[in-house]
Amino acid sequence: MSYLEAMENLGMGIGLKAARIAHFCCSLLTSILVMASIAHGSAAQEASSALPEVVQASVPLYPADALAAHVAGVVHLHVSTDGKAVTGTSEESGPAMLVKAAEESVRTWGFAPHAATSFDVTFNYKLADSTKCETGSRTVVLHLPREVEVDGMSSQCDMVRFAKQQKFLSEQRVYPVELAITLNGKPIELPREVSISNGTDSVMLQTIDGMFLAPQAMKGGAPLIFRTVIGKELIEVKGIPANTLEAVWRITLSDSESSPDLDLPKGMSVKTACSIAFASLEGNGTSMTVGACRKPIE
Repeated sequence: MSYLEAMENLGMGIGLKAARIAHFCCSLLTSILVMASIAHGSAAQEASSALPEVVQASVPLYPADALAAHVAGVVHLHVSTDGKAVTGTSEESGPAMLVKAAEESVRTWGFAPHAATSFDVTFNYKLADSTKCETGSRTVVLHLPREVEVDGMSSQCDMVRFAKQQKFLSEQRVYPVELAITLNGKPIELPREVSISNGTDSVMLQTIDGMFLAPQAMKGGAPLIFRTVIGKELIEVKGIPANTLEAVWRITLSDSESSPDLDLPKGMSVKTACSIAFASLEGNGTSMTVGACRKPIE
């Protein structure tokens, strides 16, 4: 199977519990702000010739555990580059819950070509007061590569936001599906896109913060087909019950015949098989094993 054929098999079209859904929707909103900030910040970066120019960066979200614990504060990092990407970070000060998030954010930065250098960056994580709950979005302000401000929300705001997002999801007729994939017992980075099909309709869906939004029209009908590309393989799981939407999907892959992660029937090869477990929001669960769900892409 060629790469082009694999991508065609993913399907065509564009698809449209508490803090995770809020993160998902806020990512869509703030990503535009991030890229705009990078573009508008280039002139400011040029004014300081000793600093490299940041040309790409992922959205820096407020860590969910820090939000739940009402932890705010300032993180100071020392960053080293090799002339193109970040090669190292060292913590100078800041709350532990926030340091990890700041380091992960910095490592997504891409730079215009420059001489290898190092510099200091400040991340300011602020919890919004309840009067800001009605503004409808978190604020991310970038002054790259020197300063990043992330305005978070209190637990009360999360509840307000969650209620709004539930209403939005209902109006948009979509179900949130949480996705996790492990290979050889270890979680792997999720693909940016997946597709689901009911045999008649096929939709391409974006994954953000470990989730994708599936159309309600797919639920309760014919069994579903899930497809995505991981590395040089097309992952295709057929026969997924349509009533498993609005649940957690955990896909297990392995390259070892002696792997304890996959309990396969006799005659089924671990290198082409996969299992998928479904856990509903009510705690109920089921699983299925597919014998030929991994197909190499030539």
